[in-house]
Amino acid sequence: GPQLGFASESFIDELAYAAGADAVAFRLAHLQDPRAIAAIRACADRFGWQPRIAGSLRVADPVVAGRGFAYAQRGQTIVALAVEVEVNRATGRIRPRRWTVAHDCGLVINPQGLRLCIEGNIAQGSSRALWEEVTFDPAMVTSLDWIGYPILDLIDAPDAIDIVLLDRPDLPPSGAGESAIRPVAAAIGNAIFDATGIRLRRVPFTPERIKQA
Repeated sequence: GPQLGFASESFIDELAYAAGADAVAFRLAHLQDPRAIAAIRACADRFGWQPRIAGSLRVADPVVAGRGFAYAQRGQTIVALAVEVEVNRATGRIRPRRWTVAHDCGLVINPQGLRLCIEGNIAQGSSRALWEEVTFDPAMVTSLDWIGYPILDLIDAPDAIDIVLLDRPDLPPSGAGESAIRPVAAAIGNAIFDATGIRLRRVPFTPERIKQA
């Protein structure tokens, strides 16, 4: 799921850029599912998304900001994400500062539990997108501890995760355990492109890879 979401939603963002279109408007123009359209619009509205072509506000500052969007479906659950990231050109460190999540999993039974689950999805998805990578040599796995296999640190945690729950009492609950993880890496990657003009096609987005790119 996360791998497919990263590939497809990164490519959709590239298509929007090639067409000279805003990333949200481009997605809406090619979707017919009313639930998907509603989720994307709800996310964009809550985030305060202003239409423009990705990368059109790039600056040469040492620390730059960008925004990214991504959408995914897992079973009958629909998720749309928008994120604002900070890119430190000197250190290569990426920090997602602010997330907005629109989440439609049918009937919502426990809103607070669902919100906590979504927050966990964003945290774990960010950890996988930015840091987590198994390394190995011809004989064995070499990432044997938390130094060799780092995870998201508190200093990388976002300032805010704003969640919009789209309750559908007419539909059965379709689950939220891992749905919001799927588009996280793509949203971050799209935001990095918006900030820097660099399109990364391999995760995790480690400081070394950012500086090299």
